[in-house]
Amino acid sequence: MSPSSRSFVLPAVVCALVGTLAGCAPGKDDSDTPGTPRPPVSCAVDQDCPNPAFFFCNTVLSRCEPSCRSRKDCDVSRRGPDYRIAACDTELGCQCDMNQCEVSLCTSDADCAGESVCRSGACVPPPPPTLAASCQITPDVVVGRPGVSVAFEVWVKDASGRPVVPADDVVWRALSPAVERKEKERKRRATFTLSAQAEGREAVEARIGTAICTAKVTVLSPDVPAQGVRVSVVDELTGRPLPKTTVAVSGAKGVALASALTGTDGTAWVPASGIVEVSAFHPDYGYLTLARHDADDVRDLRLVLRRNPLDLSGGVQVAFVEALVSNPQALNLRLAMTGLSVPGLASELTPESLLGFERVVDVEAGSSGDTSLPSGTVVWLEGSAAPRAAAPGVSGVCDASLGGVLDPEAEILAGRCGTRAAWSLAGTLPMTALSLNAVEPGMDPLLLLGRILPVAPRFYSSVARDAAFRLVPTPGLPDATPRPDAVTYPELVSLDFEGVRLAFPFAVRVPSLPRYRGVYLDRAFALGTVAVPGRGLVPLGFGATANVAPSDPNADADARLGLPGVLSMRMAPAHHGLEGQPYRVLVGATSRSARDDASAGTPTSFVVAALPAPTFDPMGERPVEPGAQFLPIPDQARYNFDTEASQELKGRELRVMEAGPATLVRVVFTNRLGRRWTVLASPSDAEAGFLVPVPPAGFEDRTYFGDHLGSRSLLRVETLQVMDGNSEDLGPSELASAVEPGLARVADLTRAVSALDMGRPEVAWLYPELEGQRLGRGSAVRVRVTGFRPGVDAAAQGRVRVTVKGGKGCDATLVSETPVSPGSGEVELRLPASCSGTGVSLIAALEDTQGALLRPPVSVIRGVDIP
Repeated sequence: MSPSSRSFVLPAVVCALVGTLAGCAPGKDDSDTPGTPRPPVSCAVDQDCPNPAFFFCNTVLSRCEPSCRSRKDCDVSRRGPDYRIAACDTELGCQCDMNQCEVSLCTSDADCAGESVCRSGACVPPPPPTLAASCQITPDVVVGRPGVSVAFEVWVKDASGRPVVPADDVVWRALSPAVERKEKERKRRATFTLSAQAEGREAVEARIGTAICTAKVTVLSPDVPAQGVRVSVVDELTGRPLPKTTVAVSGAKGVALASALTGTDGTAWVPASGIVEVSAFHPDYGYLTLARHDADDVRDLRLVLRRNPLDLSGGVQVAFVEALVSNPQALNLRLAMTGLSVPGLASELTPESLLGFERVVDVEAGSSGDTSLPSGTVVWLEGSAAPRAAAPGVSGVCDASLGGVLDPEAEILAGRCGTRAAWSLAGTLPMTALSLNAVEPGMDPLLLLGRILPVAPRFYSSVARDAAFRLVPTPGLPDATPRPDAVTYPELVSLDFEGVRLAFPFAVRVPSLPRYRGVYLDRAFALGTVAVPGRGLVPLGFGATANVAPSDPNADADARLGLPGVLSMRMAPAHHGLEGQPYRVLVGATSRSARDDASAGTPTSFVVAALPAPTFDPMGERPVEPGAQFLPIPDQARYNFDTEASQELKGRELRVMEAGPATLVRVVFTNRLGRRWTVLASPSDAEAGFLVPVPPAGFEDRTYFGDHLGSRSLLRVETLQVMDGNSEDLGPSELASAVEPGLARVADLTRAVSALDMGRPEVAWLYPELEGQRLGRGSAVRVRVTGFRPGVDAAAQGRVRVTVKGGKGCDATLVSETPVSPGSGEVELRLPASCSGTGVSLIAALEDTQGALLRPPVSVIRGVDIP
């Protein structure tokens, strides 16, 4: 998730924050706070202040500001009436955060006394039910079989459209016999059980004040005809049934044995028995295959599909609302990172969907040349106009409050709208002694930010819970060159630059890091989030460290904590409509190996830690324990893209070895239009090997890239540890069973994930650079290979072959086994000295360790003239 290495400003910007460690960062202006004496305007050292025990000299502003060494130093009982800080005379008081008294924030209603509730970090009176002007239930459409329990959540807004979090004043009601509810609590969420068979109708109602909203429920027949499977197919992000989906059952040879189209309720019955592959194919969605499913054991399935990510594009523009500049003389830099919440597994999104698309910006801060930043990251000088960020999103649900939407249901069914939570992490950095060229290009800015953020108390989180947007067809898609970065987002979301402070510094224990190609992963990070039904994960904090000193199973020791394997982070509480939702910390590891080795893939691994609430623990005395270990990187995955047997694999056979304690294997093929085919298998079946079925007639085979060469698609392999609330392992058949909506909840049930983006092997000409270029006789030619490891050692995948054709004395086959330098992927060969002629063809191709050309072939042709 690192930004481009061309970003020179961000590393320098983050390093400028080092000035805060010396106590020189501009803090909030307390000089006008009631009860706080105005210290001398000018100071040079702490001794110039009224009492160095309670003040320090901010040398950037030459101004005395309140300070502390412990929490008691913030209380009036310690400071006395002369040095009292009025902002600390509240129910929650203040914390001593980096030697400054900062107002404490609550994390849940339990932190507040009496009838108060926690909203946006403060204890306030509960909002009255009369404040509710509208509401929405999520999920708003449910399709399932009798006996399934569904948890519903209600989102409430006031008359101006701002989110309201009610204090359990919601009245739930079953509108039809299709659902039943046993408990009667008036809470924001309620669980109903599907009961009597019913067509889609309004079946669940939530009422708060004068606001009323409903959810539609379809209950399928409990009976499934024998000698076959019933498959219900729904849209993963909206819950709508998907009619006209082809459900196919394939046998041991990967050939379809039977197929059927789903009806208006999204279901189809297909004859099947024994061990089969069950697949769902829809041209507008990613294909899904359930490998080696026992059709005699589980005969009622529920499969969830997600729309093709590049077919439609949309998102929001983010404008930052800034407070007045407190000190116009100070040269400070503003930094903000923003995006939209991530629904489901993060791996379902493209990197651009997570970070935004890179674009060239001009940061007027003395830098030389332009800078490339993701569209969700903006940097500007304090006092100048804040640039807008752009946050791409994926389709979902919307309502008539979205401008230009007259028929919300029609827009939802077409995938032309969505609603996510817009978020940002932002702060002000002092541009003091460090110049912008103080950091070497190519450094990892997120790693630097992750190290500094825990000791920077003036960073903030902002959230707009209900950011709705429209999506449009992606430009260039008809020409097979999709340009989602060319889409302009008309919807505008305003976020406070100084929202809710990241008031909770704490530590997270990082599990023993996994290896990739025998080397431990060299980056560890922790992302603090809140999981929001119908919206996805919303980031509220961050921390990061390296694993280079030394490279071993433990993440490097934090500079302040001094404990290897323990990482510091800083986080905000749930706020602005997210209150009451579960906190989660994603503890992850990755590697920059792909940057240094052209043949390497991109490995990532993370575990999910449930977090009761963020805690104020700056010295890491009580680290968060994830309770799970990293899974091994699945680097022993192999797939034969050809239909004929090769390299000890049958045609279209897939094997994934050494999945560790994983319960689920996901293999994702992606073609050049971003359209995917996901295959789910148990670890044992993946290790034994199985065949990827041939798609039905009329459907594109997405195991291929989709170009005229018939080359292979991009390949990603994931292993997941998925468990239910009782810590029972969930494999593909259990998750796909219609008894529980498991596949729709796989992100909530996942404890650990390891993945390897293997990419695909490619070869490109470096020299000659141009078609028709003139070369001298006996010239050296050079190609670059990516996603493929040339060589002769045990880890090598094959060699580079250059075939010379045409001309006089040219016909020859040249083979190179050794790259020019390790990891470069560059291979050099020398043409025959006797070769000459016009229009000589140089065909660079990859061959396996046995000397056979890869199938499908990986090759590139260059025509040259040799006088």
